[in-house]
Amino acid sequence: MPVYGAYDRGPVEFKSKIHKEEGDIMTIARKQIVTITPTAPVNDATQLMVKRGVRRLPVVRTGTKKLEGMLRSRDIVDFLGGGEKHNIIKTRFNGNFYAAMNEPVKIIMMEKFPHGDIYMSIGDAARLLLKSGFGGIPILDKDEQMQGIISERDFVAYVPAEMGTSVDYYMVRHVVTAGPETPIMEVSRKMVTSGVRRLPVVLGRVLVGIVTTVDILKYFGTSKVYEYMQSQNIDDVLNVPVEEIMTKEVLKVAPETDIGEAAAIMRERQCGALAVVVGNSLVGIITEHDLLRLLV
Repeated sequence: MPVYGAYDRGPVEFKSKIHKEEGDIMTIARKQIVTITPTAPVNDATQLMVKRGVRRLPVVRTGTKKLEGMLRSRDIVDFLGGGEKHNIIKTRFNGNFYAAMNEPVKIIMMEKFPHGDIYMSIGDAARLLLKSGFGGIPILDKDEQMQGIISERDFVAYVPAEMGTSVDYYMVRHVVTAGPETPIMEVSRKMVTSGVRRLPVVLGRVLVGIVTTVDILKYFGTSKVYEYMQSQNIDDVLNVPVEEIMTKEVLKVAPETDIGEAAAIMRERQCGALAVVVGNSLVGIITEHDLLRLLV
């Protein structure tokens, strides 16, 4: 799965409790799992993600609770305008937004996806997330019953407060961006094709905002979308410029900031990424995914 850019540096060496908890992934896995059924409408899944502040929903069979799939915020963005899944709306519903949002999530969920098991070490789980490119995975027991879920955010606490290494050592320099006037459809496509969950919004190189998959879900899952709905066709709302839904107050750090300090900001502010700036100009981005490389 594509990421913001390529890495060419190895992990920073340090002693961490991560290596003292072999086979103890359940000490950090979240056991209160927000799930959805295969027949639930896409609209319900969108609103549930926004309400509960999650980017992925395990899809479980009603009654048995058997895990049947995984629905990510990126899958919904793909469906609503970002990629191949959007063809479903165009061909099956002739672009009808309301009909598409009432379709069951099973038509867009992932049926094959990576998972961990309760016998994994925390380090092994971090390596699996890095290797797979997924932001989160379910944890199953020997009977393949879901016992928890982990995400990149669960590992941020393992980064020491001070590393002695600056952010620019691990930041991604070649950042996929959008302009304020870029239509939401184009932003969605960039996210899907680049395999990213957020795009800094820039004028030239000057950072003016950031848009995430969650921002797009909030747009489609709340009444805001109806402000731009002139007909039932989804193109009405996809051609709106991204500045209408982006976050204008962006958390940012300088390239020389200690990466431990950057991790602390992410942890305290519950954010998945920090823009890296010199003055007001964007020079990179550091994400929770990048921090995983410190832990393996």
